[in-house]
This record gives sequence, C-alpha cells and structure tokens, in this order.
Amino acid sequence: MSWPEVVADVRTGVGQLSVTGCSVNSTGTGFLVAPDLVVTAAHVVADAAAISVDFDGTSVGGVILGFNELADLALVRLETEAAGHQFQFQLSEPPIGTEVAALGFPRGESLTLTRGVVSGLDRDVNFGTGVIGNMLQTDTAINPGNSGGPLLDVKGKVAGVVSATRKDSEGMAYAVTAPRVAEAVSEWQQRAVPMAPVDCGRAPAPNSGIFPMKVSSNHDQANNIGQALLLHGQGINRGAYAAAFKQFTPELGASFGGEAKWSEGLGSSYWTDLDVVSVTGAGDALQANVRLQTRQDAGHGVDGQTCSNWRISYTMKWDGSGWRIAGTSLPQGKPQPCN
Repeated sequence: MSWPEVVADVRTGVGQLSVTGCSVNSTGTGFLVAPDLVVTAAHVVADAAAISVDFDGTSVGGVILGFNELADLALVRLETEAAGHQFQFQLSEPPIGTEVAALGFPRGESLTLTRGVVSGLDRDVNFGTGVIGNMLQTDTAINPGNSGGPLLDVKGKVAGVVSATRKDSEGMAYAVTAPRVAEAVSEWQQRAVPMAPVDCGRAPAPNSGIFPMKVSSNHDQANNIGQALLLHGQGINRGAYAAAFKQFTPELGASFGGEAKWSEGLGSSYWTDLDVVSVTGAGDALQANVRLQTRQDAGHGVDGQTCSNWRISYTMKWDGSGWRIAGTSLPQGKPQPCN
C-alpha cells in the first residue's frame, strides 16, 4: 500500500493518551490491539493518577493492565470497547534500510505521519531508567507526544513501539521491536493484574475519576483544546491539584493566589461530563464554549445544587507547547441544576 492508503486503513486505531499525574500532566500515543486494549510506552503512563484515550474526539478511560519500565512497554485496558482498527505485529525484526513511518500526536498536534528507515538493530539504550536492550533504531522524526505510537511498515503492520529520541543526536530515534511487544502483550493478556492509579489525596470523585469528553466543534484546534480541558478536569477529580493548576496560564494562576489557595475552593466538586461545543478565533488565542457537568456536596454547589450544568466560555492561549486556560466567563449566567 501507499502511505496515504496505510493511514486511511489504520488511523481509527490510533489514540491520543491524556495522562494526569499528581504534579504533572502529559500526553502520548497508543494503538489498539484488541477492542479494549491499547499498547503504549511505559514512560507515557508512569505514575498515572488518571488515564484517558481519545479516538477521534471521543475519550475513553483506562487502567494499566501491564507495565514494564525496563522495556518501556505498557498495556492499557479501556473502560469501554473502541471500534477502531486493531493492529497486527510483524513476526520478525525488519532489515536495516526498511522503510517505516511513525503515526502519532507529536507535541499535541493532530494525527501526524513521519517517515524514515530502519537505521540499526539490537541497540542498547539508556534513557535514565536503565538499559533497554535489543531496540530498533530509526531516522524517523520523533517528538514528544509520539511516544507509545506504532512504527509501521508499508503494509500497516507494527514494526515497533516508539520509545524516545536522543536529544544530543539528530536523526537517532528508538522503538521497541514488534516481537518483543507481541510477547509482552500475550503475557499480560494471560496473566493480568491491573495496577491501581496513583493516589494523589483529596480526590473528590468516586472510582477512577474519569469522565466522558466529546468534541462537537469542527475547529482545527478543538480536539487539542478538549485534551487540555480534559487534563484539567482529571486533575481536579483525582485530587491532583498541582497538575490541574498547571493548565492555567501563569497570569491566571497568579490571579487565584497560587495553587494552594485555588484548590481550597474546590471542596467536594468534580467533573462528570464535558462537551467542547464550539471554538472560535485564530492564532494563539481562541475562545472555547463548553458544556460542563459537575457534582458536589450541597454546601459547595451554587444555590445548594448537588449536580450542576454549566455553560462556560474558556479563553485559551497557546504557550508554545500546549493550550492553557487564560480566563473563564459564564455567558448564560449561573449553572442550572441537573434534570
């Protein structure tokens, strides 16, 4: 197949991961190997308090089913099945010179394909957590956000799972080989012990704190803005207030008096549903109009509400690496109680 044909055939099975830690948020890439199983890199989901995977504007929560830091591999089980393409692995390592391409979400951008070749095999690499052996080397352009995504051959099969790139060397990126990944996935499927999410404390939401996110807007940046708001809400739900606070611009954060003062006002509130209805504007400043549903104790709700439906207009600004919340307003006034 041609590369456009490969992308058209497999793109529905590639998801963008939004991972909330207690103090930081991150994004990465993963891909389906079964309706409810997503392969990604271990460093993408390490120390996760909450994980959600977005497939074309629909977000699904997940838990870690398998994790191996020294192989930089992880398997995430989705809370509900996804209908996307299910990938198959190559049975052997591709020869040096084989054409490959990485499919993922570099730097929070929309789905992106970058091409290259297999530059080397059986590489031992240490990215700071220990030596990972037998890695595949490629000159394919890899950037933050690509991690955990598939490195594909021209038939659309997985040649490797994107791991990382050398910061001190141009054109040297690495992936875990397909046979090694297939072995790990098989092992985890047979003998799986799900990992509990990291407890950040003060988490008001029950269970995992994951909530559905929908993107109704067709603006080119709507999905990226949805991911930024999703990370903010996940942080609130899991009590990861430091991570949630980092989704604000420095100016807005300062207006709240800092993270500790801002989080004091959250009380028992947590997010239960998010819909990015419309996004307007262009350039580095956009306006996002969303529907948000929250739950809280009566003492923390507007007019004693325990479930509230909000219409919020978020001012979003691009800081060079992601969208940050720069301001909020309530164009339709105070929230209405849920029906």
